[in-house]
Amino acid sequence: MARTALLFCFSLSLVLTSVGTIKTLKNIKFLKKHTNFVKEFPRHGLLLLHWFANIVVIDDNGAIQLSFDPGQGSYGLHLYRNKMPDQNVKGRAPSRPESRYYSLGDLSCGRARMLPFYVMQDFHNSKGSQYGNIDRVLIKVQNNSPQRVDKVYITQKSQGTGFDPSQTYEISAQLLIQIRALRKNIVCNEDDPRLDFSPCEFLNHQQKAAKVEMMYPKAPGLAWFLTLAGYNIDRRFDRFSTLFCSTNNSNSNYYPLSTEDNERQCFVHHRIKLELKSTSKGFARIKWSGIPESIARMDIDIGLYEDGTKEEPLKEYPLNGRTFGCIDTTVPLNPGLQVHLLQSEKTLHYLLFSTTHYTSIWKGPEFDEANGVFPTRVRGYDVSLQLYTKDGYACARLYVKKSFTNWRNVFDNSWVGFYASSSDDNDKYSKYEWVVNFEKRSEEDCPLDFDIYESESSLAIGPGVQARLMLTNHIASEKARTVPWEERSTFKQ
Repeated sequence: MARTALLFCFSLSLVLTSVGTIKTLKNIKFLKKHTNFVKEFPRHGLLLLHWFANIVVIDDNGAIQLSFDPGQGSYGLHLYRNKMPDQNVKGRAPSRPESRYYSLGDLSCGRARMLPFYVMQDFHNSKGSQYGNIDRVLIKVQNNSPQRVDKVYITQKSQGTGFDPSQTYEISAQLLIQIRALRKNIVCNEDDPRLDFSPCEFLNHQQKAAKVEMMYPKAPGLAWFLTLAGYNIDRRFDRFSTLFCSTNNSNSNYYPLSTEDNERQCFVHHRIKLELKSTSKGFARIKWSGIPESIARMDIDIGLYEDGTKEEPLKEYPLNGRTFGCIDTTVPLNPGLQVHLLQSEKTLHYLLFSTTHYTSIWKGPEFDEANGVFPTRVRGYDVSLQLYTKDGYACARLYVKKSFTNWRNVFDNSWVGFYASSSDDNDKYSKYEWVVNFEKRSEEDCPLDFDIYESESSLAIGPGVQARLMLTNHIASEKARTVPWEERSTFKQ
């Protein structure tokens, strides 16, 4: 693994040191003209870029700021190297301590489950494609200010572990600003690229954007961005119309649909929500909505899978014509759990036994262990607290900056309490653990700048569960409390 990482770093170094060959995409027109590689299903580069543009803060001078520390690994961010792309010495960039690079977009990484589902859905629903997970966004940040982004690139992986130099482009702040401007209805905003269109051009693009909206979950500005960037929505439609329309046609003898209804059904999957919540006892609760009646009345099951790579469900339940509903399971809540709409077919062998073949019609997001919530900063210290779940129990994680070398002395009498409800007073904890007793993760599992310490409690995870850190024995010494469990939806469009 270490050897692979070194090769990957070296390949990335060769790409980014060839500055003369890297074009800067100044606006959406440049993006459309120069980047053909991200415009075909199931590529996720444009989706990733849209999401990134909308979570950063850009000031009037074009400075880009993150709202989180990339060194903690949120959204699957990975550190690759401490090398600058502006010099080339014998094919390798010299080490510069003031900056580093992170890569974003490896959707197979567990922390990438924090990304909204519109970025992930084609990856989950195009298994087997070699193009579903090759796009990346690279960011260059300052070591002393890791939330300040100096440069942004979009690229793709080549064979092996490297990046393709011919498909690597720098993203300007102005391009990100244009993407953000598309979130709102067209107004007299000089950053809105739609102002350049004639009435006929605007109408043409608007019709294309309307088609995109029928294919993706609603996300502000996404349909317009994909349209203006030249994304090939027809190919994506062909892929899912084959799946959804053929699903309907195979049952047309039982539930015939009109031509208009049949055509409409081919677009319905963008409204389907397959979610995982928690019961009060830490078990997985399946919730679904938006299932078209034409599909719900077929012989369809809803299945719970251990993760997106498994071929057979842990549990399966008949839909019984329900377009929405929920089911409480006996499966402990764990990271990676995924809900599928599926069809099953049993084959009898010699009248003795049978085998079941499962076909997934649609897959929801994989469950994120922290419910998609950032670590909470411990006030006054280079430490963050995160609530997560394992085997259905509430667990706490501490991110400790490695530069905070005397943290054990400072937190010698500190403890983390686990609370069944966010409304409980500080002395009403269900379980607690001294911070010094938290177990350290191995260095291989930790980010470069942080050590990670974890503690597992015997309190079942459930709605409202919360972790709080007290600096001393006194209950009035609270320094951090996490977002209550499920206060934010796990299904982020």
